[in-house]
Amino acid sequence: MMKYLFTALLSCLLTAMNAQNFTLIEEGDIATDSTNTNGASFIDYDNDGDLDVFMSNADVPFGFNTLYRNDGNDRFAKVDAGEVTHLQTSSFGHAWGDYDNDGLEDLFIVNAFTNIGSLLYRNLGDGRFQRNENYNTGRYNVLGFAAAWSDFDNDGFLDLTVVHADGGFVGLPSTSNFLFKNNGDSFGSFTSVLTTPITRRTAPFTNPTWSDFDQDGDVDLFIGSGPADGQKLPDYHYKNLLKETGKANFQRMTTGIIATDSLDGQTWNWIDHDLDGDLDAYVTNWGGASGGFANHFYQNTGDTLLKTEMGNLTGDVGISLANVWADFDNDGDLDVYVGNGGNQVNRYYENQGDGSFKSKTTGHFVEAKKNTWGVSAGDYNNDGRIDLLVTNKTGYVRGKDVNYLYRNDTDNGFNWILIKCVGKASNKSGIGTKVKLTATIDGATVTQYREVGANATFLGNNDRRVHFGLKNTDQITKIELIWPSGQMDEYENIAPNRILTALEGESLK
Repeated sequence: MMKYLFTALLSCLLTAMNAQNFTLIEEGDIATDSTNTNGASFIDYDNDGDLDVFMSNADVPFGFNTLYRNDGNDRFAKVDAGEVTHLQTSSFGHAWGDYDNDGLEDLFIVNAFTNIGSLLYRNLGDGRFQRNENYNTGRYNVLGFAAAWSDFDNDGFLDLTVVHADGGFVGLPSTSNFLFKNNGDSFGSFTSVLTTPITRRTAPFTNPTWSDFDQDGDVDLFIGSGPADGQKLPDYHYKNLLKETGKANFQRMTTGIIATDSLDGQTWNWIDHDLDGDLDAYVTNWGGASGGFANHFYQNTGDTLLKTEMGNLTGDVGISLANVWADFDNDGDLDVYVGNGGNQVNRYYENQGDGSFKSKTTGHFVEAKKNTWGVSAGDYNNDGRIDLLVTNKTGYVRGKDVNYLYRNDTDNGFNWILIKCVGKASNKSGIGTKVKLTATIDGATVTQYREVGANATFLGNNDRRVHFGLKNTDQITKIELIWPSGQMDEYENIAPNRILTALEGESLK
């Protein structure tokens, strides 16, 4: 009996030690500031090696965006970034990407309810930003809900997508989406692309995600398009025909479950949750007018996608917007955090490694009830554990609420690696790069798969660096990188617990 009790106690202690643990940071400007936040990002805007924070904020009629510099020791200081933080706008989403390939992340801010339209800012370094007057050469009034960078034509320069939510969500005039091709010139100019189905119709387009879901070498576009009125309708997805025709053009997907399934779609994520080498899909549903809907999961079987019930992951009903995927416990598979609006609790689902997920329901990060819109995942203190930024919106009226910065303090001793991808022939941000890591975990050879920039969130960005959990493995067998240019790099026998930089066609530093 005593032996049984000791074994049970030891098991409970080990479970407690290995449990997912996030600590709410209660000091510093992020912790004490109040905003009305739509989208949030972890981003190293000053290129100093640690993650800073940007929030796009909206009051009606206007609010101010906020930028916070990482000063270490869990402290973030609000900074003056000129027009970026002083211009009064009603901002929804934003997107960071190095459009001019100078090594600094530039910023696109999606504005609504204004004649100014959305704005692009070039990062000049030293905390300074300059408005790019050349991105919108057609002088359209670019009102939108969200934006995303991608290199959809694989020419080495990031192109820009802005989605417009029809139905009065972002003001008038009502338009379709916008697609801007980067001209790659010294002026920082873009050409508006009008000849694709992406830009030919109106709908309540909400949040865009680019991913090479079929792994054919070009990125495809998935737009959550929830009606937000209690109805369920199919989302809008577009296959890139670059590899088929030699020219970047798009065709709306009209067959298959993800094209025909009715939902109130918001954020699409393409992830390899089961380590089988192909990408599965998860999408959040809002359903605010109906008290919330369950979210959807689509299993990739290799030749088709099947809508699949995944326990609480697809059974919990919520007013869901953001979902972020990361190996939060460093055990070698992807977990997911879901942000919910409507003063509901957010959700955390731990990957069990057998195709199932387990809900965690204790801790501030899954007990606080707010109207969460922005969620970003990233390792802000560079300790190899992925942290969370959770921001809250007070609605379409003036008002402010607190935001939450959570430090990942999971104490299981598992190994990890972080990789920053820097393109050369490809775009310098490395967006669209595929990264495969092979290692022996628990005696089995496992290959994990990520796409840079593919793990989307609602109206913002996650940490651009690629993170892998490795459990107890003490050596990585192989890391493979497939760049948008087609360049393939391979590295062998790498020690874990490091932050490395992969330079396209060169070394791993």
